[in-house]
Amino acid sequence: MARVLAVAVAAALSTALCTVRAAAAFLPTQLLPPAPFPLVLGQSLEREFVAPGVERAAYRLQTSAGPLVVSLVAFDPREPSVRIGTVLARDRIVSAGETISSMAARTNAVAGINADYFDIGNTNSPLGILAQNGALVRTPSSRVAFTVARDRSIHIDTYRFSGSAVVNGTTTIPIATLNEWPPHDGAAFLTPSYGIPSAVADCSVAELTPVSNPTGALPPGGRYRVTQIDTGTAPLQPGFALGLGPAAQDGLAVLPDVGDLIDVTADTDPSLSGVLQAIGGGPALLANGVAVDDPASPGYAERARRIPIAAAATLRDGDVAFVVVDGRRPAISIGVDRSELTALLTGLGAVDAMQFDSGGSATLVARVLGDERATVLNEPSDGVERPVADGLFVYSDAPVGPPARLVVRPAAIEALPDTDVALRSSIVDAAGHALGPATGPWHVDGSAARIDADDVLHTPATSVDAVLGLTRDGVRAELPIEIIPAVNKIAIVPERPDLEPGASIALRAQAFDERDRPVETGSHVNWSALRGSITGDGVFTAGNADGFATASIGDVRSSEVVHVGRHRAPLADFDPAGQAEWHFSSIPAGAPGSLAFTPQGTLQIGYDFRQTERAAYANAGVMLGEPLALSCAIDGDGGGAGVRVAVLDRYGERTTLTLAKTVDWTGLQRREVRFPTVLAPPIALQSIYVIGSLGPAPIKSAGTIGIRSCEITLPGTAAQAP
Repeated sequence: MARVLAVAVAAALSTALCTVRAAAAFLPTQLLPPAPFPLVLGQSLEREFVAPGVERAAYRLQTSAGPLVVSLVAFDPREPSVRIGTVLARDRIVSAGETISSMAARTNAVAGINADYFDIGNTNSPLGILAQNGALVRTPSSRVAFTVARDRSIHIDTYRFSGSAVVNGTTTIPIATLNEWPPHDGAAFLTPSYGIPSAVADCSVAELTPVSNPTGALPPGGRYRVTQIDTGTAPLQPGFALGLGPAAQDGLAVLPDVGDLIDVTADTDPSLSGVLQAIGGGPALLANGVAVDDPASPGYAERARRIPIAAAATLRDGDVAFVVVDGRRPAISIGVDRSELTALLTGLGAVDAMQFDSGGSATLVARVLGDERATVLNEPSDGVERPVADGLFVYSDAPVGPPARLVVRPAAIEALPDTDVALRSSIVDAAGHALGPATGPWHVDGSAARIDADDVLHTPATSVDAVLGLTRDGVRAELPIEIIPAVNKIAIVPERPDLEPGASIALRAQAFDERDRPVETGSHVNWSALRGSITGDGVFTAGNADGFATASIGDVRSSEVVHVGRHRAPLADFDPAGQAEWHFSSIPAGAPGSLAFTPQGTLQIGYDFRQTERAAYANAGVMLGEPLALSCAIDGDGGGAGVRVAVLDRYGERTTLTLAKTVDWTGLQRREVRFPTVLAPPIALQSIYVIGSLGPAPIKSAGTIGIRSCEITLPGTAAQAP
């Protein structure tokens, strides 16, 4: 199964001290995933100790399909000082979301990964099970979950929920969900972990005060007294509540009332009795080393798309790996599809594995030696870390000890000749705890490089491949150093710079060798500009039109367009020539509604939300290019429905944007929505649709909303007519 044509494995960033067991000894030094993973042409591996039983690593792969960066944290759940925990964003089911690095910082985790899919941009609630310290926090879904048992064993399971509320010892109400809202399909039990529920028409909410089991942990449940009944409203503060939707109310002769006693019980199948932590995700990828085709997951129809992706796996030696593959950056990492991810995990030695929420949510954090807190290891495809609903984390209870090691950053240097590299150094103990910066004089073994009093390493003028022995403040480190004559490629960041006339931006040239390893270049980068000016350190100043910035190192160069200014362009697809491309659909399919065009070019979307219809769509594939904003004149009917647009970026990522939350006017009003900067162009307009649930309460009416005179705002100078 030798599918690698050329393999280059870099020296490890650092290794665990001899007194501590290093995790993930099983990780292969050469990653050789089986088909359908693309052919591996070259690779490098970086590994570093994090804490006793915990290690981080990064594989940089050159494949026949393009470059891939695979970041992972591997740990031994049997190590006594290692704990695994689940964290809920802001400790609430409903929240504004929270980044994985923030969750790690506030809970003192040494590593972590994003977990469940969630109601993004709305309630941000996780969509699957969550159990913390043996207590169920949210109802399981049909998807698999990552489970940590009390005996420290790891499982990938699917759970089913059942529960009941017995009123005054006589009337039993089946509980359909825990901390899910609204309770349309029956009864929902809420705890303070949910947050503040929204008001829902046709629902009855019994606010509860605990009589026994004041934590409300499920299972086993507890006894509660009804303190207030809310109809069509909702509690103003987080607390315990029993929500009854229309289906639950229809089955009761008498509804709960103030003063009633309610006994709540719940269980799962399999039972949570032996479980400490459980967190949702999916799909399942591997079971006992065999690939699994799991249709119970979001995006099953899009499983062949390459995306940034997150996963967890148990390895053959009993270790656990959190894995993130970066994507949507063609020059750095192209991402993998589901079958390629499964093959990759097989190559890592995985036995059981599952996927977590991916795309822009895929985030891996770990404590880097010398740092006090965990930081992001991968490159989230949004360009910034995305707030998510929950995460899975690793904790270390190892005690703080005396100074044991010098940590130097960069931990390995590949550079051009005659390059200055700024160093940082700190001291850690044997368990990886940061003890502060190292400040004494440097002592360097050999003459491969020198370090001055300002902590700047000066590389020699000739090629060198050596390991420097460094001592500072009585502790020692080894620093691999390789001096190469030339770079292989350059990438200019930030991508797609966008300026106003006369404004400036600092550009940076990232250089890589033939194995896609980053190269320190120092002052070797030469900058030039067209229709603008640029300084020797990459600060570009715009002129009055789009320009170009070029970075070159020897014979290797790279150019980037710098857009200057803004211009507007009409969306012509409502004209007669483009009208045939539009078609109508609804949720659910076949519901009433319509699509039509007026002679003046107004797109009219008819809707009827009085029965089952929830959304009415006008669909097309209109290419927008690199839009900054979209504005349309909306001909309102005063019915209170919302208007949204759905767009696709170059990777097929679907994003919805709200043009109008409630159309509560009649006549024309112009509304504009800006596109998130994280969308990778070209952008296509997929749908304009009317939805009934964006206002304070779902609307129950029918009407027609018109869309006309749409314009897109584009970056840069408008093309001139020939």
